[in-house]
Amino acid sequence: MASEAQRDPRRDLLAIQRRLFRRLKREIDATIAENPANVQIYQEEYERDLRRYQRVSSKAELVGACAQADIVYLGDYHTLPQAQKTLVKLLLALSRLDREVVLGMEMVHIKDQPHLDRYLTDMSPDGETEFLRAIDYRSTWDFHWPPYREVFEVAQRRGVRVVGINSDPSGHSQDHLLERDFQTSEIVVNEIKRNPKALIVIFDGDLHVARDHLPLLVDNLIQREGLRPRKHVIVHQNAEDIWWQLARERREGVNIVSLADDAFCVFNASPIEKLHSYLSWVSEQDVLEVPLVTSTWEFPDDLDGLGADEDDDESDRDEERAVEYTDQVHRLVTTVARFLGIERDDLSNFHLFTVNDLDFLNFVGDEDGAFTERELEDIKRQILSNESYFIPKGDVIYLADFSVVNAAEESTHFLHHRCSEYEWDKPRSLAVDFYFRILTEALGFFGSKVVVPTRECWRERDCELYVERHRAKERERRRKREEGAEPDPKDTAILEAVPEERIQILHNQRVTLRTSRLVLHHKKLERRYLEEGEWPGAGRCLTQPTEVHLLLTHMLGHMLGDKLYAGMLRGDIPKDLVRQLFYEPLERPGVGLARYLELVAKTRDVPHGLPRGERL
Repeated sequence: MASEAQRDPRRDLLAIQRRLFRRLKREIDATIAENPANVQIYQEEYERDLRRYQRVSSKAELVGACAQADIVYLGDYHTLPQAQKTLVKLLLALSRLDREVVLGMEMVHIKDQPHLDRYLTDMSPDGETEFLRAIDYRSTWDFHWPPYREVFEVAQRRGVRVVGINSDPSGHSQDHLLERDFQTSEIVVNEIKRNPKALIVIFDGDLHVARDHLPLLVDNLIQREGLRPRKHVIVHQNAEDIWWQLARERREGVNIVSLADDAFCVFNASPIEKLHSYLSWVSEQDVLEVPLVTSTWEFPDDLDGLGADEDDDESDRDEERAVEYTDQVHRLVTTVARFLGIERDDLSNFHLFTVNDLDFLNFVGDEDGAFTERELEDIKRQILSNESYFIPKGDVIYLADFSVVNAAEESTHFLHHRCSEYEWDKPRSLAVDFYFRILTEALGFFGSKVVVPTRECWRERDCELYVERHRAKERERRRKREEGAEPDPKDTAILEAVPEERIQILHNQRVTLRTSRLVLHHKKLERRYLEEGEWPGAGRCLTQPTEVHLLLTHMLGHMLGDKLYAGMLRGDIPKDLVRQLFYEPLERPGVGLARYLELVAKTRDVPHGLPRGERL
């Protein structure tokens, strides 16, 4: 009898992604200082507005509603380039109106308006540099600049007036968001007084544009000033709860929904993609370019005859996105191949899936020589681990995020498979599999360094620090017990009444500790080999559970790949040697171990550079 997963793999993948989303959200929340009470209230009120949708809408309906409004509030998720592209599309449509369009940008503080005005008259490279310096961009904003630069370029080209709306009110630590919205509301009302017929577009953080926040304050201030009421439209973006609802209904390709008569929500990224944009920003990782969809938000010809068009052009939009991501990954494959002098005509023969593709499990289940149930379960575990990976069966590249470095690593794994044609489906002994995986990981990491030379990995010293810190915590716990001190709740109640995903995170921490100890053990064996000339055997490193086995080969492989790249730059490792590794039968008995020991010897004096732990 077919299992539930086999009957509906798409629903199964959706459940996995929901678990992964909750886990990522908790990890992000743990890195942020506790929010003041007012921020928590803002968050709750924002989420209240976005619990459910009214109906599927269309770009034409959204643009038409904005064109008939006096004020448009558009929410921004600062680390997501798609959020800024929504503003670009909206400006291109609305600037065709026969009325002035004024754009309020949270990115610029009110006090910096003179600098903004000068920049919009001189958008040369020198003018841009001076503008960013004058507004102290690194300290006051520091999100990726290019998407915001595009907004200013469109505004300048289309004659859109831009005003800064941000502020940093002193003495308001407990109601900072509210006071900022008060000051923004004054800017909005002043613009209404300056030109009552203007269309004002406010691009502010997503929490600010919730109905009872900035829109309510503006309405109240308009009333107090004795002005006529203004019609507004609120446009949210990528609301997680609604996206999950649409996905359950198999409508995740929907671009726009109506929330109320005066509110919409635009979708151009999945919840996981949204969180990954934040994580990539924090870690300063480059990401794949957001695909440029050829469809635009055209201004409707008939404002009175607008209606929702469920079909719209979403299928075309999704297809264009898939093609553009595939093209970018293909460029990464060919970049590594050209660097190594590898010439092949089959480097586009891969299937690319991203975290946004809910039909991924359907694909691998329907392929010729369909994946076994065990293989499908392995794929699901890999998805939940939030790791990008390459599946040699079917030449499938799966990207858990859109970082360039991960895409480059998996592209290199695909290149390796094409060159070596290794027999992925043949059983291997533990020792053979161990060193085959290490070398495969090393090649993948090397390829990613070709594309992103600044990439880092855990080194031996990082493992030492990880183990030492654990020992220090254990000593502190023992000391507290001996002294009868109150235990730290984080130390004693960490497994009590916690969600399954949190236990999984703790379990991963234990796996990391165990693996770090094994890395140190293996490195000790390597030094013994270099001194005595005989390999003593890897011993307990070969007899670990699957999750430790995979993490151990991953870490040792990345360390070797890092040294291969550094050694090549120093002239210690010929590029020809690395290219040869792509063709070798590393999965055959004895080949992987022999090659690994040879490379350990060749890179023994190649430094990694300053360990990450010491930089922190």
